Amino acid sequence: MEALNPVQYNSTEAVPTLAPATTVSLLLFIFLLIILWNQEETCLIPGPAYCMGLGPLISYGRFLLTGIGKAANYYNNMYGEFVRVWINGEETLVISKASATFHIMKHSHYVSRFGSKLGLQCIGMNENGIIFNSNPSLWKVIRPFFIKALSGPGLMQTTEICIRSTKRYLDNLGNVTNELGNVDVLKLMRLIMLDTSNNLFLRIPLDENEIVLKIQKYFDAWQALLLKPDIFFKISWLYKKYEKSANDLKEAIEILIEQKRQKLSSSEKLDENMDFASELIFAQNHGDLTAENVNQCILEMLIAAPDTMSVSLFFMLVLIAQHP
Repeated sequence: MEALNPVQYNSTEAVPTLAPATTVSLLLFIFLLIILWNQEETCLIPGPAYCMGLGPLISYGRFLLTGIGKAANYYNNMYGEFVRVWINGEETLVISKASATFHIMKHSHYVSRFGSKLGLQCIGMNENGIIFNSNPSLWKVIRPFFIKALSGPGLMQTTEICIRSTKRYLDNLGNVTNELGNVDVLKLMRLIMLDTSNNLFLRIPLDENEIVLKIQKYFDAWQALLLKPDIFFKISWLYKKYEKSANDLKEAIEILIEQKRQKLSSSEKLDENMDFASELIFAQNHGDLTAENVNQCILEMLIAAPDTMSVSLFFMLVLIAQHP
């Protein structure tokens, strides 16, 4: 039978010899793939391990689930002032050292901040405004308006206006005091900061309580949308509420800007009404900026202090209370 069927004989003889060699080669190939997959460039900056791709997924997931602030604090507390993490698959440095952040932002290679393009579009910051504008050419056109507003004669008025706003809200402290007699200090700071910004940069009567609430919702939307993957924006009900919060503030600012336009058109002496908003409106009239540019710049100027400065002052007051 072996003589009559040599092909079958040869194949059965070859299989036992071939199988162990194939298995070893396959295992060696898989082992090499694992090594290459888990290979990381030597990096002096500490951070979570790559772990065959699990590290990037976990770090990105933490930012999405806990928010930017809590996730950044977590990694800084665990690894120090400089941490390497992954956000949306890209290596990202989280820096908590103020002097290092200042150095980076002053460096000529620093051109823009990162963020989800679709998320920034929802809140009006994609290639617009000053805070997250990733369009360098437009950013360079807009920046001089902010520099002028935050220096020179405008800056000289700041102390006087701050004192006036502070006295105004301290005289009406009942508006931020609850039934137990406790003062909502953070809200008080936000109201003072918004009133100060308005008197410096827009100078149109507004409802500070209403605008402060809209600003808080705007920042909630900003944090929720900034790092979301593109697939998130394929499902409208997931992001519509955040888009509505951003639009509510933008519409409120548009109404105030229209009031400013009317004030300028009816003013006999323009010098008395020249400020940050006026400069932007005139730039739009000359064709240098669009209405969207003007609205977003004024919005960002008004939202900046009620967020950052208010929180800084709040913690300063907490420290004073703890260490009189």
